[in-house]
Amino acid sequence: MEIPGNEVNAQKTAAVNRRRLSTASLPVVLLLCFAIAVGLGLHALGSLRAVLVHERGVDLARTAARVADTLDRVLFERFGDIQVFANDRVLLEGKPDEKTQRLLQYKKLYWYYSWIGATDATGRIVAATDLFSAQDKGGTKEGSAKGSLGLNQRDWFEMVRQTGQVYWGEAQLSPESEGFMVVGFSAPIYGPQGDFRGVVTSRVPLENLRAILEQEGKLQYGEEAHDWLLLDRRGVVIIEKNQPTGMNSNPSKIEPPSAGRAAEDRDKPGFVEELHQRRQIPVVTGYARTRGYSNFPGFDWTVLVRLDREHAYAPINRLIWTVGLIGFLVVAPLTGFGVWTSWRLVQESRALRQTQQELEATVAELVRSNSDLQQFAYVASHDLQEPLRMVASYTQLLAKRYKGRLDADADEFIGYAVDGASRMQRLINDLLAYSRMTTQGKIFERVDCNVLLEEVLSNLRLAVEESRAVVTHGPLPTVMADGGQLGQLFQNLIGNGIKFHGEEPPRVYVSAERRTHEWLFSVRDNGIGVDPQYAERIFVIFQRLHNREEYPGTGIGLAMCKKIVERHGGRIWVKSQTGQGATFHFTLPARSDE
Repeated sequence: MEIPGNEVNAQKTAAVNRRRLSTASLPVVLLLCFAIAVGLGLHALGSLRAVLVHERGVDLARTAARVADTLDRVLFERFGDIQVFANDRVLLEGKPDEKTQRLLQYKKLYWYYSWIGATDATGRIVAATDLFSAQDKGGTKEGSAKGSLGLNQRDWFEMVRQTGQVYWGEAQLSPESEGFMVVGFSAPIYGPQGDFRGVVTSRVPLENLRAILEQEGKLQYGEEAHDWLLLDRRGVVIIEKNQPTGMNSNPSKIEPPSAGRAAEDRDKPGFVEELHQRRQIPVVTGYARTRGYSNFPGFDWTVLVRLDREHAYAPINRLIWTVGLIGFLVVAPLTGFGVWTSWRLVQESRALRQTQQELEATVAELVRSNSDLQQFAYVASHDLQEPLRMVASYTQLLAKRYKGRLDADADEFIGYAVDGASRMQRLINDLLAYSRMTTQGKIFERVDCNVLLEEVLSNLRLAVEESRAVVTHGPLPTVMADGGQLGQLFQNLIGNGIKFHGEEPPRVYVSAERRTHEWLFSVRDNGIGVDPQYAERIFVIFQRLHNREEYPGTGIGLAMCKKIVERHGGRIWVKSQTGQGATFHFTLPARSDE
């Protein structure tokens, strides 16, 4: 059947119209795809920007907390220093020149201080590392003419004299430190009968803490924050990274939202977005409060670490401009965006892997360095044995052969040489034992602590008999340990209980208690006890609280105990009061079948 001509023309017209419609709709479809892709991309980038700011804020808060903890630890050490100074016999009994020389030695040894001084019971400065004019020190011309500086009842002197305790002052400008902001520590000096003899006081310029703040004020990946600053409890800026000219003479007080957040909860660091008060630009600020350390309450300062918000947004802002440019120039925006984003992710992944590799290399280098140091200590101590043994032998021979044949001075000098060589031999032997703790430790095995304690008491039999000591113990467990080192641990702790006893015969009791995943051992004695302020220092190598004439030793025993316990995965600490005995606690992991 023949199709009419007008119907054929209608069909051709419809096909052409369909092609035109398809051609006309293609740009619309592409434009719609482009708009959807751009919208999704902008939404994703906005979310990424929020995540990035949050991560940077967390990093800033973590950095502020790290700075606060470091400040607490450093100032706690100064808190301990001033107590050590106050117990120095030279500052108690020495002449003014001797006291000045001792203070200068302390200033040279502890570089944090800009000035250290000591007063008599009336408040006159009788010795100092630097003597200023009487007017600068608040004294009188009459006091200056006499060669010492007077004080008009300074707050720190009156506070120490009235309370009898260590006093630390808020940060303030100090003439003793060339007008810099300083914090001061002051402690009372007491005579043998408990009579008040004066005050020793020190000044720590905040500028001397700048190096710590600079080092700790770096972000997680080594990037330096734009700036940091330190506020006292009143909100006064006492030091900051970019110190304005003349700030030392006129400290400013600020009240940013971050400081208010820090004051609300001093134990919880955080971050906030706020406006920089001086530069008037948005910043991300991490904040944290100092909380003190051990028995030192701290100054309650606020640490702020700030980063420009634009700097935090910079990676995402660059990404947004790049995506927009690609969207305008490329027909397939989704493909281009995916490829570019993938490339960015690969780059960041490579950077992250590189950072991880550098961290692993640093850790490996630290492990190697630590091993080298231990090997060096062992070799140095071992090589010193033979020449020292020869010196000791010949000095002892001199003492035996020529004692009484020379004058009294010669006998005394020979005695000093023999005693010095003997003490050096004991010190080297202890250093060898300390260095072998990790390098020559044995494989852990089942150790019956009851049997081990009997062996230890056998080794201490002579000391027990001479001191009429009584050593008892309760039921003790069987643990996985290095038997030799665990025996050394018991011997050191029990030996200390026997050695550091009072007028009564020493009594030592050893016990053990099962906890959830560990055994808690306790070694209790009735000795002279330990001042709680030294509860942590006694575990540091070479730290002694008594002179050698009263209690002999090298100051390594408790450091060895700590190293042994830590090698076994435990902890060690002491609870004590002066004159009330001491209880040393340590933990060892417990096996599941015990």
